[in-house]
Amino acid sequence: MNNPRRFRHRFALTALLTVVLGSVTWGQEDSAEGNAFFESNIRPVLIKECYSCHSNQTGNARGGLRLDTQQLTIIGGDSGAAIVPGDLDESQLWLAITHQSSEMPPRGRLSDTVIEDFRRWIEMGAPDPRETEIVEVQSSITSADIETAKAEFWAYQPAHDHQPPRVNHDEWPTNAIDQFVLAKLESKALTPAVDADAQSVLRRLTFDLIGLPPTSEQRSSFENRWQESPESAIASMTSELLGSDQYGERWGRHWLDVARYAESTGRGVNMTYPHAWRYRDYVIDSFNDDKPFDQFTQEQIAGDLMPAKSDQQWSEQLIATTFLAVGAKAVNEQNPVQFAADLVDEQIDVTTRVFLGQSVACARCHDHKFDPIPQSDYYALAGIFAGMKTYFGNPPSEFGEAKTAQSRRTSSLLLLPVDDPNPYDASYSAQELKQLRDRIVEKRRELSQLGPRSGGNSIRERLRLTNEIAQLSAKYSVVDENGQPKSYCMGVQEPDQPRDVRVLVRGEIDAPGPVIPRGVPQVLNRDGVDIPVDQSGRLQLAQWIGSDANTLTARVMVNRVWKHLFGRGLVSSLEDFGSTGDRPSHPELLDHLTVGFIESGWSVKTLIQTIVTSRTYRMSSEFDQQHFEADPENRLLWRMEPRRLDAEAIRDAMLLISSDLQLERPRGSEVAKAGYVAVRDGTFGIDRDRIREQIEDAMKQQRVRTRRPFSGPRQAMGRPNPRQFLEEAIERERDRLDMTTATYRSVYLPVVRDEVPRSLEVFDFADPNTVIGNRESSNTANQALYFMNNPFVIQQSDATAQRIAKQSSRSIDQIKLAFEHIYGRQPSSTERVAAISLVKSMTGQKNNFNQRQLGVAALSTLCQSLFASAEFRYLD
Repeated sequence: MNNPRRFRHRFALTALLTVVLGSVTWGQEDSAEGNAFFESNIRPVLIKECYSCHSNQTGNARGGLRLDTQQLTIIGGDSGAAIVPGDLDESQLWLAITHQSSEMPPRGRLSDTVIEDFRRWIEMGAPDPRETEIVEVQSSITSADIETAKAEFWAYQPAHDHQPPRVNHDEWPTNAIDQFVLAKLESKALTPAVDADAQSVLRRLTFDLIGLPPTSEQRSSFENRWQESPESAIASMTSELLGSDQYGERWGRHWLDVARYAESTGRGVNMTYPHAWRYRDYVIDSFNDDKPFDQFTQEQIAGDLMPAKSDQQWSEQLIATTFLAVGAKAVNEQNPVQFAADLVDEQIDVTTRVFLGQSVACARCHDHKFDPIPQSDYYALAGIFAGMKTYFGNPPSEFGEAKTAQSRRTSSLLLLPVDDPNPYDASYSAQELKQLRDRIVEKRRELSQLGPRSGGNSIRERLRLTNEIAQLSAKYSVVDENGQPKSYCMGVQEPDQPRDVRVLVRGEIDAPGPVIPRGVPQVLNRDGVDIPVDQSGRLQLAQWIGSDANTLTARVMVNRVWKHLFGRGLVSSLEDFGSTGDRPSHPELLDHLTVGFIESGWSVKTLIQTIVTSRTYRMSSEFDQQHFEADPENRLLWRMEPRRLDAEAIRDAMLLISSDLQLERPRGSEVAKAGYVAVRDGTFGIDRDRIREQIEDAMKQQRVRTRRPFSGPRQAMGRPNPRQFLEEAIERERDRLDMTTATYRSVYLPVVRDEVPRSLEVFDFADPNTVIGNRESSNTANQALYFMNNPFVIQQSDATAQRIAKQSSRSIDQIKLAFEHIYGRQPSSTERVAAISLVKSMTGQKNNFNQRQLGVAALSTLCQSLFASAEFRYLD
């Protein structure tokens, strides 16, 4: 199987970024002879024809374009790079002077001789001796500041194990965690809450570990074990839950939050990522396999550079690098240099915040305002990522890609070394494949016949043909020579020639400063990270971040795990371990767990098992006024904090209770099914024909109403409003999709930026545009309305009612079953009376109530009211 690196195509971003940020050598053409050609044939034309509108000398830069230095010429303006050395079709200046995109200069067309000189100059590599003045950058952060922070600030200290402290009530702890927690409480004259009851602990365990409520069999088994030994019951159930496939789906979703996982670019154009689902499955499988977290870390940063024993392992490592490729992207950004700089910035931001708990991206434009991270440290990291090929767009095609601003930003994809095609990719017979190829060849012939200098309507015709070729090429490129689908993934690859980059003053691409050697932030770099001259340093960065010596990475992950089990991290600012973040509530406990995490082989499952088998995890949420006054935020952990279930757990629980949940993992995603498309606002996955019919019907009905004779108080009828009808129809379709699209687990629902499914959006689903380690947990009127009116909730209430009706024909038993399925317990006498009153009011039954079967409608209403309750939505 071919190496993905062989599929690198000439991509303007690498050359452009190199020119702006680093030192440049164009090759043999960039010689005294080439410079002489520029001075005699090109510069005079630029001065005479272009500088009046596009130079700093005249104080004019129309369209953001300046042509008076080499760097600024290559940076270009609003339409993109003015010159891409060696590539006429990508050079906006060439397209303008040949009247392919616009007609420049405005005074009249240049002579054929001059145009030929520009063609020769660009093809020889655009040698140009003009230099942009390099600005010196002064840092306010000294080496002494950095060394002081290393020596004194808690987050920059290596983690050291601490012996569990002695406590007065030594009968309470069950492991070291409890000793650390109890010692803190005793120092403030506080005591821990009593133990929660068995069913509360079980519900806490199942939702925390697999995101689902306990089954009746689990409740029965756990209750029996609990009576013998609570510790044994918890340990046994924890092992069972950690061994299930549902564990990876639950904890994989936590990681997808911080990895800003989504299946589209967002930001305006919002192009789909049809292969992002491979990374989703990689994450889930990694948690289920308990892949060592240090390896998991390294694979996502530099999996393409790590050794692999098989094609399957190599494929997995390539897919892992989707972590760097899956972020939001402004593919409609017209300036490729700005796009490349923003892409690197996003990759630096996610890498440092997710793994190191530091926002190094804050130093892009100036020294970090609060932490000892000078601007030069940001550009040391930028050199590691700059020039790296990021693959996130369409499959590569032997026919090339459309030469449009958007296509230059959408890149291509990596070919996997194993046969694992997208389940929605079509295959072609030999005849169909030949016909597709013939159509592409014919369209390319038509395009070539237009000529490079045609004007008028030929520009529109050129654009039409270019787009047709791109669409046909995308279909042709996803199959092999036999017409069978190829296997692609998103990811990254090394640059051909790694280089150090320049500081950008104020972060602006047209203000280059001095060149900065590649490296890692000094305040974090205790042992030194050596980067070979011929390598980017990304592999060394990954090995350093995911190493036993770098305990900060382990500390950040331990804190994330603690947060998901207690609702709040030991450091509440999960992505900010810097000076503006919160200090640890239990620093010795955090370090103790960190050292244990590393010694366990970076096993997340072992860490979870250690935490949930503690007595601290077993505490009830019982409120105590005295304790609250002493510690209102519960930072000392005197009780278990009540927590609202997240969006996925609420949806999945309803599906499980109704018996509709499909536990088998679906292959691919709805986005993979849609293919390579631009998402329309508010309408992804929606049947547009249905919307059109709804709008037409609504408009007809309003026209009929406006023609009716007046009878009663005058009302403002107005004209039909198509926009309003469109919005209302889209809302109805989104609700319908929530109900009918899928009954598999919520982690497999499509995550399209700005198009999150309603069942997730209303309950504070993570914003996929950014790193989210700590979701919001609101309690809003929209959530109550969702439970009252949403078709999905109504459908699941109906399905639950039908399930109960099959289990018992006695009304009182049906009420008990509703409570048991939804709450995991029997109703109290007060609740039983209230439930009976509700169903009586709906059915009109008065006599022999206990012996009669409830109607499905009444039972469904009861189930819906139980779903809408706080007890269902919260973990106690």
